[in-house]
Amino acid sequence: MKNYALVTGSADRIGKAVAIHLVKQNYNLVLHYNSSKHKAEKLKEEIESIYEDTKVELLQINFLKENNFDQIFQELKKKKIIIEVLVNCASDFIPSNFKDEGSELYDKEMTINFKIPYLLTKAFASVYGSGNIINFVDTKVEKNKTVHLDYILSKKLLKDFTKISAVELAPNIRVNGIGPGLILPPPGEDESYLLNLAKNIPLKTIGNLEEIIKAVQFILESQFFTGQILYIDGGEHLV
Repeated sequence: MKNYALVTGSADRIGKAVAIHLVKQNYNLVLHYNSSKHKAEKLKEEIESIYEDTKVELLQINFLKENNFDQIFQELKKKKIIIEVLVNCASDFIPSNFKDEGSELYDKEMTINFKIPYLLTKAFASVYGSGNIINFVDTKVEKNKTVHLDYILSKKLLKDFTKISAVELAPNIRVNGIGPGLILPPPGEDESYLLNLAKNIPLKTIGNLEEIIKAVQFILESQFFTGQILYIDGGEHLV
């Protein structure tokens, strides 16, 4: 019986690419989405039509509401859904700085980008007890100058939590991270936007989803590898 991979935010962008790759690696899929119901249903239909022996379980969760992830995993386990790979990919990326008043955006960014991976990691360890966790951070976690203050704070926490988890959950669970750089342009922008930014990084070019997939596969295959962040960023985190 094939085990499952759970990818948060898997209806679109990097999450979708990772989900499709894991299906190709012979995993069934728990496809998480929040508001992208149509995209999730379409992806489920596409996967099950191409890979006839693959099961796709849709999982709608609003991460800004209170959720009992231990209970959610227990219910999945009762349905014989054994999750072997957890990919914390869902994120929220909004500009902010010291001039912004209040803590509303801080709370949102911390919840989606850190608190949810934190809670999912603990629930995964409690209910399933073994497997692989991959956390998506950001190349900018190595920097301290930012126009995305709340976002970067949340991702810096996730980077350190990745390392703490790798120690605490070993040897049965390996925990690693991926820090993408110039991979996909933000909504409303095209490749030229990224190419302009690439002038300031060592390799002076941009990446693509295939480079992210290679990192995911390396993590899954490398049994002597844990607590690391793979920066897929053309050297951006170095400057």
